[in-house]
Amino acid sequence: MAQHRSVAVNWLMKANLGCAFLSGIALLMMMVAGAVDVVGTNLDIVGLSSQPVPAAFEFMATMMVVSVFLSISLGQARRTHIRVEIIVNILPRWAQMVANLIRHGLSAAFFLAIAWFGIASAIHSFGVGEYTPGIINFPVWPARFFLAVGASLMTVQCIFDFLSVFWGWFDVKRHDGSTSAPLNIS
Repeated sequence: MAQHRSVAVNWLMKANLGCAFLSGIALLMMMVAGAVDVVGTNLDIVGLSSQPVPAAFEFMATMMVVSVFLSISLGQARRTHIRVEIIVNILPRWAQMVANLIRHGLSAAFFLAIAWFGIASAIHSFGVGEYTPGIINFPVWPARFFLAVGASLMTVQCIFDFLSVFWGWFDVKRHDGSTSAPLNIS
C-alpha cells in the first residue's frame, strides 16, 4: 500500500515539475513578445517606421495565466508560498495538526472551486469560439483551459498535503530535499 502512495507522490511531483517547465516556457514567450513589441513600437527613434506587434497584449495576458496557474502547485509542494506561522508555531503539536488540516482543507476547497468553474468556463468559451477582438482575433479559451488544469493540479496537491498531516509518505519533497514528518498526537 505504501508503495502505491510512493508512486502517486512521484507522479504528482513529475506533473508539478512538468507544469512548472511549461510555465517557464510561457514566461519566456511573454518576455520575447514584450521585447519585440517594445522594439517595434519604438523604431521611430532610429528613423524607421514603428509598428506594435498585433495582439501582443492579449498574448501576454494569456501567457500570464499559464505562467501563474501551471507553477502554483510546485510552489505548494515545495512549501515556498508565503506563510505567516507566528501563532501556529507556538501551539501544541495537536493544535498545529488541526491548523494544518484546516489550511490544507480550505485551500483544496478553494482551488477545487476555481478548477470547477474554470473547466465550465473553458468548455463554454471553446464552444462559442470566444475571442478578444482586435486586429487579430485572439482566442480566450486556452487561458481558461490552463487555469483549470493548474487549479486542478493544485487541488490534488492540497489533498496530498492534507493526507501528509496524518501520513508522512504523502508528503512531497521540499526544495531542499527534506520532507516534513507527520505530526503525532501525543
